[in-house]
Amino acid sequence: MPYAFGPTSTARLQTCHELLRELFARVIKRPDLPHDLTVLYGHRTNAEQAELYAKGRRGIPGEKTVTNAKPGQSKHNASPSHAVDVAPIVKGSVSWDWAAYHAIAPIIKAEWAKMTNEGLTSGVTLSWGGDWERTKDGPHWEVRGV
Repeated sequence: MPYAFGPTSTARLQTCHELLRELFARVIKRPDLPHDLTVLYGHRTNAEQAELYAKGRRGIPGEKTVTNAKPGQSKHNASPSHAVDVAPIVKGSVSWDWAAYHAIAPIIKAEWAKMTNEGLTSGVTLSWGGDWERTKDGPHWEVRGV
């Protein structure tokens, strides 16, 4: 069942790099997407980053998104943002369960591969926080090399 982003998610996504906007515009329409999605964060100002940093590092499924990046250090602080935090909606609310993130990650990566094959990414790479060796971050997707 294809989904659609609501107005808040759409507005947050509009603060992101064009490749992230294109990627998630495609992903949300895929019929194999097992869960609806919501955009938690796109661009963050340095003041917003400082507020999240002061709360400490959680940003992993099971806990609300916060950060260990100081203001100016996060890919979210670029304008447009080089990062987006996207969460699955399961049973009507944001899921912090790793299984839900692992269910959507291959679909997002497959769509990025299609974009790359179409010549749209021009050497830019996509990184998922769930693949990181240290301090995994399920909602976090970022473009590198832009």
